[in-house]
Amino acid sequence: MHPGFFNHLLLISQFELKRFFATRKGLLSLLTFAVVWYFILLYPLRFAADMVVQGKGFMEGSSFFDFIGLSSLQHWSIAEFAVYWHFALFIFPMLSITLAADQTCSDRERGTLRFITLRSSRDSVFFGRFAGVMIIQALLISATALTTLGLVLYRDATLLSSALPNLLAITVSVVLAVLPFTAMMAALSAKVKSVRQATLWAILIWTFLAGILSILAYYLPALAFFKCLIPGYQLSDLTELSEWQTLQLAYIPLLQSLVLLAVGRWIMARQAL
Repeated sequence: MHPGFFNHLLLISQFELKRFFATRKGLLSLLTFAVVWYFILLYPLRFAADMVVQGKGFMEGSSFFDFIGLSSLQHWSIAEFAVYWHFALFIFPMLSITLAADQTCSDRERGTLRFITLRSSRDSVFFGRFAGVMIIQALLISATALTTLGLVLYRDATLLSSALPNLLAITVSVVLAVLPFTAMMAALSAKVKSVRQATLWAILIWTFLAGILSILAYYLPALAFFKCLIPGYQLSDLTELSEWQTLQLAYIPLLQSLVLLAVGRWIMARQAL
């Protein structure tokens, strides 16, 4: 390992944060996300949470949620977090594919990646960019979770003590859910030369690989294990869990991330700069 690996990793992660929070392009992306999330929070999330509260109060959480296929919502003690959980599991993995696509590919296309690796190792660049993007996503997830907490307290301020543990559980779980998607984009970004190519390959690999493995697992059940390597494989199961139970499947995204990061590191070490 390079002697200054961790120092370089920290510097590259900081640069990634500055690129997102202190540049015109990054601030525009942040503003766009904030506006979109504002409308999601104000309308569909708030409306759905009100429906859950009314459903629990008037129908005692019975057949109504089973009928619409969202029976897991009634397992949460706080309706807003129940709805946020379902929204977050759909939004943030998709956001990760676009947000994490440009980790090293643009620098390779411009020729600046070769200059960067003269002063630091390829490993520090690869893992530093990955860590920086993960920190950005963790901050966005935390911010949206906090706004959802504000929605909870606006409805009933006495729920603060019970809402804080749920806030921590849901934030950690969503961060773990996007981890393999970011690792997949790190591997693709190390291979291709543009953000568009990385995004297209991610969509193709994710959809076709999932379909092919599902078909093979249907005819050859012994191959069902390989479905665990598909990012997001556990998302449908996560929707059925609530609060701290959502960490029961934490080993799946961690395993996926380790495999994808190992593949990405191997590509980065052998890819021409």
